[in-house]
Amino acid sequence: MTETMPKPGRLLDDDESFAALGIDRDHPAVFEDGRRSSAQLAPGEWEWWYMDAHFSNGYFAVASLHLSAPDKNGVSRPTIGLNIARGNEKLVNQRLPFSVDQLTTSVDRADTAIGSSFFRSEDGLDRYRIFVDPEQNDGNGLDIELVRTVPSYRPGTGRWEADDHHFSWFCAVPGGIARGTLFVDGEAVEVEGNGYHDHNWGDVPMDHLLGDWLWGRAEVDGTTVVSASVRFRESAGGEETPLLYVARDQDVLIDAFNDQLVCLEGVRIPHPDTGKKISSDCIYIVEQDGRTSTVRFDGRRTVVAAFPFANSSDEWEAWYARYLASVTLDLESRSGARIRATAHGTLENMDFFGRRRDEIAPERTAS
Repeated sequence: MTETMPKPGRLLDDDESFAALGIDRDHPAVFEDGRRSSAQLAPGEWEWWYMDAHFSNGYFAVASLHLSAPDKNGVSRPTIGLNIARGNEKLVNQRLPFSVDQLTTSVDRADTAIGSSFFRSEDGLDRYRIFVDPEQNDGNGLDIELVRTVPSYRPGTGRWEADDHHFSWFCAVPGGIARGTLFVDGEAVEVEGNGYHDHNWGDVPMDHLLGDWLWGRAEVDGTTVVSASVRFRESAGGEETPLLYVARDQDVLIDAFNDQLVCLEGVRIPHPDTGKKISSDCIYIVEQDGRTSTVRFDGRRTVVAAFPFANSSDEWEAWYARYLASVTLDLESRSGARIRATAHGTLENMDFFGRRRDEIAPERTAS
């Protein structure tokens, strides 16, 4: 009997895939930010709406609303993630579970509520309000308005697929103005700065398809940068799919993915929980029309947030790490002018093979 080999993973960018998904290559639509998972989550399905923001007073915040597949007892628990920091100081790092009867969503636009908190489009893809109710959360929360300033983005179809399973990504707000209020232990802090929002969903746990990823975003001297290097696990073909998006106002300077660019990793440091060495530094190199551009995310060897990430493996733990990175642009425009600038941004490392569940990292046990 001939064994059927699994289809290797890839980021879809062919015309047939666009048609099958009902989306336009050049015009992202409002419904793409609405609920994309089934009305009753099937085993393996998941979805989330994510926002992060960097503020002028040194604070930064992350908020996300998550839908999760039923567990082995058939119970699905939507959750809210909330992280608030000031510089390298962690102030709030929470994941809040709710019952499914406290969840409402919309397929037409981003409009998801969990309890009295919500992630809501108030004007198509242009303006959002994100609210995490401090009254439900021991005085911790946020109330942020996010206004898009550059075009929405997805690399190709935004769908990574392997063996007829997928995870999908839609970047509704690659960059925008974020303003509002943070709540920390009951204290209100007024904030304004730059923000970002994306939307993710899939039909199997991500660790079924992926080995790890790097992701970064920044606002550098009026230029928006979004980057990633997504790596399929070996059983899904082992391919790496890098991407880089750079925009200034309504002008998209770089939209490159797959073999249109390379991602090179630099300094690696021990993860603060597992001891496994992970990337804290990467550089993206793009050559287009005889022009070479580079973007570097340097995490400066300092992890500002780290936690285990839920996965389906009985053998492996998935671990996440976030850096407050120094982001440096060296871009050549179509006119030949160079853009050179540096600012703070976010660099993430997600490692689905972070540590064996029965393993104790040597760095953590050394006397």
